[in-house]
Amino acid sequence: MTTRENSAIWLVVVVASSLVVALFFRHWLDHPGAIKSPPSLCDPIPYIFNTLQFLFDNDRFTKRVLSALKKSNVVKFHLGSKEVYLLSGAQNVQALFTSRKLSYEEIFITKAFPKFWRLNKDEVKRFANDKSGPNRVPLPGTESTPSEQRYWAARHQVYHGFLGRSRQFQPTIDEFSNQFMKMVEGSRFPLGEWTTVSVVSLCRNEVASCAVSALFGQHILSLNSGFLDAFWDFDSVFFNLILGLPRWVYSRPFDAHDRHLAMIDKYLNQALEKFAWDGPDAQALWEPLFGARICRELVKWLIEAGFQREALTGALGSLLFAQNSNSIPTATWMLMELFKDTSLFQAVQEEIETARGGSGSRRLDLDTLMTLPLLTSVFTETLRLRMSLNIIRTLESPITIGGYEIPKGSYLQAPTMAAHYDEDTWGQPGHPASEFWAGRHIKYVESNDSGKPGLQRVFATPGHPNTFFPFGGGTPICPGRHFAKAEIFSMVSIVVDRFDVEFIAWTELDGSPSDRPARNDARYSAAGSSPPDRDMLVRWKRRW
Repeated sequence: MTTRENSAIWLVVVVASSLVVALFFRHWLDHPGAIKSPPSLCDPIPYIFNTLQFLFDNDRFTKRVLSALKKSNVVKFHLGSKEVYLLSGAQNVQALFTSRKLSYEEIFITKAFPKFWRLNKDEVKRFANDKSGPNRVPLPGTESTPSEQRYWAARHQVYHGFLGRSRQFQPTIDEFSNQFMKMVEGSRFPLGEWTTVSVVSLCRNEVASCAVSALFGQHILSLNSGFLDAFWDFDSVFFNLILGLPRWVYSRPFDAHDRHLAMIDKYLNQALEKFAWDGPDAQALWEPLFGARICRELVKWLIEAGFQREALTGALGSLLFAQNSNSIPTATWMLMELFKDTSLFQAVQEEIETARGGSGSRRLDLDTLMTLPLLTSVFTETLRLRMSLNIIRTLESPITIGGYEIPKGSYLQAPTMAAHYDEDTWGQPGHPASEFWAGRHIKYVESNDSGKPGLQRVFATPGHPNTFFPFGGGTPICPGRHFAKAEIFSMVSIVVDRFDVEFIAWTELDGSPSDRPARNDARYSAAGSSPPDRDMLVRWKRRW
């Protein structure tokens, strides 16, 4: 951190310290009686130390949490004055996903909508006043809510209808694949010649470029010089924007977001000026101005609902962020795992051969790719080890979880790391849960395909939705999870199918030699898919 940023943090410490006595008094007022409460995470400076460590050193904070959750499946800490209860165990996670006493909307209303979507107070209030729920049928007692005021349902319909269904996103995946194959077949990688490649640079630049222009259309990158640099700069401070300090104390996340949204606004301005809403592309699943239909439908809904322009750019920016901030690191890790293990690479390459289209075509069939067991196991194992986030809900009424009484208004959080690294669920002899093993989600069954008896590899993960939840769970589960999987499978399969690859070395992110392989980048702890903290150099040769 810079001197200025450190000064800002210490300013918060000084100011916050003066509030400790008041917070203790408030806590006593809120909980005057004896309540069976879970153990608390050690907080050397009450209300302050854990808060600052959660915000600015989350990797160390998470390690302390994981240690505490091994002793108790419910642990309490204070995020400022807010009580937060951290959960582990399948039964507790199931309660988090299914209990009607819990809500995800409050996080959107207080954090995501005003900071990420840039909704003004009146617009946030529309969502806060809508109690009818996200489904087509309003919740009991809210049936009289006018359809135009059912904002949660409209949002759910746009995202799940146009991003969550394969028929809707297939043309966008096709556009991504075509762009990526065109790049692969270009002059940078001549047929039959060895080329040295940085895996991190490939994914953060070439792959991300194809992903952005597939989702947002042909013009967004040409309209904005340095678009990807601005995006990755914002990605590095996103966590602090949503849960961190106000702008007057720590402005960098807000400034990075401003730059990112200014570029989104250029794209939106051109698309609105040139797109014919009553023209031949009005129902197109992909067209060059807006790109994927989800972008156009999101803008259309917000305009018709009377939201201001800044909300349009904020919603589009959040969509782009959700696409790249998780899928690009996941794809990077998958390539690294394949490139460093020659036998695994060859096995996946052979498996991909079975996904060829008919009539002698060399093109890969995406539907077949998505069902390949070994490739799916590599994807699942990557998500298990690299996804680091806390699933958050707010208590709307008191609840008992894990034998503890938890009061209304508290936050409940389930860290993916606690579930995904659980040795009882994932450990196998010789393959501890903390290590990548491509065979963890594979079993072999007797098969008689083509009249030839033998063992067939099938995908069979030992996890279930309460022990493996990289995309969240319950109603707010990520609507773009199938889109992200299709995009990642498409890219990884093209690389594995087209190239012979040789591992060269691990390097630091600046290109200097590294004395160890990559690990999860600690700076992105609890912020989603953790990118690698090291780069990998390989050399590859295009086969065809």
